[in-house]
Amino acid sequence: MRHKDQLPGFAVDIVAKGEAIVVVVAGEVDIYTAPRMAEALEQAVARAPRPLVVDLSAVKFFDSSGLNVLLRGMQATAELRVVASPVVRRLVEVTGLTTVLRIFDRVDDAITATGDISDHR
Repeated sequence: MRHKDQLPGFAVDIVAKGEAIVVVVAGEVDIYTAPRMAEALEQAVARAPRPLVVDLSAVKFFDSSGLNVLLRGMQATAELRVVASPVVRRLVEVTGLTTVLRIFDRVDDAITATGDISDHR
């Protein structure tokens, strides 16, 4: 499901893949685009109690607004998994959130993951 009124330099889609819901985000996530990302996560969480993967592999800029969205999403579902681009991974590491967020390199790895966060750092 592509969100209407996409902003320049930003896109978000929600897709079902196997047993998971994947929120695919591309472009820049900042104070202007983070609300769209948050809306997509809320819609994805409402779909079903399934694993939720946030695919940020195509994100080129990511600030604290995006981190806030991920943390709120994590509160909404214990099954939040993040596929991180190098930019996203760096911010997560610098802020020490690798102990909180489940970070993966590939969507397929995130979908098939089992266990707790200590298995996926």
